[in-house]
Amino acid sequence: MKNKKTATNPFYTIMHPFDCSYDIRYKGRGNLYFSVIILLVFFLVSVFQRQSTGYIFNNNKLSDLNTPLKFVGVILPFVLFVISNWVVSILFNGTGRFRDIWIYSAYCCVPYIIGNFAAVLLSNVLVMEEPFGEYVQIFGAAWSLIILFIGLMVMHEYNFTKNLFGCLCTIFIMFILFFLIMLLGSLASDLYGFVMTIAKEIMFRVS
Repeated sequence: MKNKKTATNPFYTIMHPFDCSYDIRYKGRGNLYFSVIILLVFFLVSVFQRQSTGYIFNNNKLSDLNTPLKFVGVILPFVLFVISNWVVSILFNGTGRFRDIWIYSAYCCVPYIIGNFAAVLLSNVLVMEEPFGEYVQIFGAAWSLIILFIGLMVMHEYNFTKNLFGCLCTIFIMFILFFLIMLLGSLASDLYGFVMTIAKEIMFRVS
């Protein structure tokens, strides 16, 4: 039963990060499809948080929601993290594979998702002087980071110091990748504008 839980139940990760990370890496028991579902729930909860947080805690203009942009804002950091940590594992002889890092990282989002969802519910019944919802959200985020750190240490067979250094390198590579994406996006936008300008000029002279 324990092995079955580690294979299919991400809630097992919350209390047993060592076992779950080991089973995903060395026994192939992670569920890729379920990890995608978790990320979709992550996105939905993020939208729910933006739109449904109590009005005294919510500074967002509800009508300004851009769903595609919100989706990118939620999923892109996750994808960049997985890619960056996989690159770090290659550079520093880690044993984690891309698939393993993806699945386990998605599983680790569960406490953060729960914390955000609970914070939204609490924000609708609490007053400004009772920021308990923020504490719940912070606790969920901290829990996710702790089990992520532990799981990556087991998955890559690192000691504490090497894993900490690997995580710092992961963040650094994430910033580099993000900068490159922004740069390529800017160049693509400029190129598109240049091509459209030429096309309009040609159409104007032809007509």
